[in-house]
Amino acid sequence: MSTLSGHSFNINDPVFLGATLGAMIPDLDIVAHLKGRLNYLLKHRGKSHSLPALGVMSLGLSGILYAFYPETSWNTIFFWTLAGTLSHGLIDILNSFGAQLLWPFSKKKFTVDMITLSDPIIFLLFLIAALFSYSHLAVKASASAFVLSALYLLYKELGRQETKNFVMSMYKLHDKNEVKILPALYKPFSWNFLIVQEHLVRFGTIRGQQPQIQRVLPHWDQDDPYIAAAMDGALAEVFDQFTPYYHVVSEHEEERTVNFMDLRYWGKDDFLYTGQVLMNEEGEIAQETFYLFPNRDGILLGY
Repeated sequence: MSTLSGHSFNINDPVFLGATLGAMIPDLDIVAHLKGRLNYLLKHRGKSHSLPALGVMSLGLSGILYAFYPETSWNTIFFWTLAGTLSHGLIDILNSFGAQLLWPFSKKKFTVDMITLSDPIIFLLFLIAALFSYSHLAVKASASAFVLSALYLLYKELGRQETKNFVMSMYKLHDKNEVKILPALYKPFSWNFLIVQEHLVRFGTIRGQQPQIQRVLPHWDQDDPYIAAAMDGALAEVFDQFTPYYHVVSEHEEERTVNFMDLRYWGKDDFLYTGQVLMNEEGEIAQETFYLFPNRDGILLGY
């Protein structure tokens, strides 16, 4: 964003500093990591990424820069600082993690589900643009990176619609609302899909036009007393805040458990983020655990 303004790298240039620091300052919520990985996942891209917070941070940072560089127009400093912070929020809603843009009016994390956590194509485009930041081509290179990224995202959206039609045809579906197409983790030209029907949910991956169902999940039974009890617990609150796409399944075999699954991120053979609620014989919550990755020790939640 700083090179798009025509101001290349210069630590004594308030426009460069405003645009650059403005694009970075929302991620100060990384301090939430001090209280643990789970706390960071819940707090990241929350209040600090809302439109009101981005505006306040822009005003504050612009005020500080203007105090040190009064010879530069306040309007110019504020405009490019605001552009930097807003660009951060825009990029964050592109990926499936999302951001709480409308806090405090809504805690919902908005996302357009175009990429997962990062995208190598967009990263490469802006890396190339950064190589020209010291040349007379800096503005053109930066503008080109934005334009090419927009065209790339448009291409991806067309690919998503084509993939949705393909999945509907393969599984003989007629209702578009039954199918959700999600970006595959770290694979920019691949997609995952959800088929949500009355009695079951199917999660699948697509590699080279070959769809494969990875997991078939039974219907989320809202009347199951164990699920109802689990939904009043801390783990349910975690998943409500963390993801817009999760599923809950109750198992009554050796132990009575309720399992939570974040349907956005699929690793080699399992969902990356899951949780389990262990119930006692009275149907009350005995233990709640959040798992960050498959086959790893989970985080025990206080209850």
